[in-house]
Amino acid sequence: MKDPIEKADFAPKRFRAFIDLVRPFTLLAPLFGGLSGSFLGLIVEGKLSTPYLTIEPPFFIWGGLPFIEMLSGIVSLVLLNAASNTLNQVYDRDIDKINKSYRPIPAGIVSAKEGLWIAILLYGFSLWRAALINRWFFGMVLVLVLFTIFYSVPPLRLKKRLWIANLSIAIPRGIMGFVAAWVITADIYNPIPWLIGSIMCIFLIGSTTAKDFTDMIGDERFGMRTLPVVYGKKKAIFLSIPFLIIPFLVLGIYWAMGLMPPGTIVMVIVLLVWSLMIIWMFTKEADKEDEHFENSAVWIHFYLILLGMQIGFLLVYIFN
Repeated sequence: MKDPIEKADFAPKRFRAFIDLVRPFTLLAPLFGGLSGSFLGLIVEGKLSTPYLTIEPPFFIWGGLPFIEMLSGIVSLVLLNAASNTLNQVYDRDIDKINKSYRPIPAGIVSAKEGLWIAILLYGFSLWRAALINRWFFGMVLVLVLFTIFYSVPPLRLKKRLWIANLSIAIPRGIMGFVAAWVITADIYNPIPWLIGSIMCIFLIGSTTAKDFTDMIGDERFGMRTLPVVYGKKKAIFLSIPFLIIPFLVLGIYWAMGLMPPGTIVMVIVLLVWSLMIIWMFTKEADKEDEHFENSAVWIHFYLILLGMQIGFLLVYIFN
């Protein structure tokens, strides 16, 4: 991401800039979350039959697998996140001139007006695909769209409202995004996706703060009341740490109550140990920018832990 646009040897500068605008790395969460949630719905509700291979097209055939619906739903979630990233950069362009001058808009390669139109088109396409699946999925995606707009766009601009900013990321990306993926294939009234989503939501309340440490100068200048700006670095880390441990303790409680499969305890141990290692790193390198990726190495690890949860829950249920 931080490599100069001019290094795009195999694509025009503008094309590379438009790709950077949607921040491809961050699209992994809705991609894996969409795959995990929709497959889990089929597994838990007993709708997935055994796959088999053929020697003629389409080569891979899944008995009873709603492939088109799943593909459309996952594409809808990915494009929604791409739209959110683009919209955020449009309204953060002045802040990015200070914090992230390499981004396409502050670098002057893409105009704010172009970015806004790209965001509108991505939102429109995401809602169109969602409307073709079912009313629950469309409703969830519509609410997710509103969350992302309220986060970036004045007058609400939830990004500047301290803990509400963290919640406005954690709730849609933790609970609602996963439940939306689930309802592509399964019943919204099943408690499983809500329980899984609650774990990711709690984790995101704390881990979201990791992206704010490297942005403190620009955020403070333009009135963004993030935890590091309001409380300072040490206190912001101290306040975030419980949210990086509690979700795994809650998941352990779910397992002990029989709400999760037996293999869940292995996932709890692995992710808790990983999180504790990164918490130590968090206390040492919270504001140390990564050389190539946006934000810090700590933020990258927290993002990977979120992906680990999404993949981990799917594996637990598959092996169960």
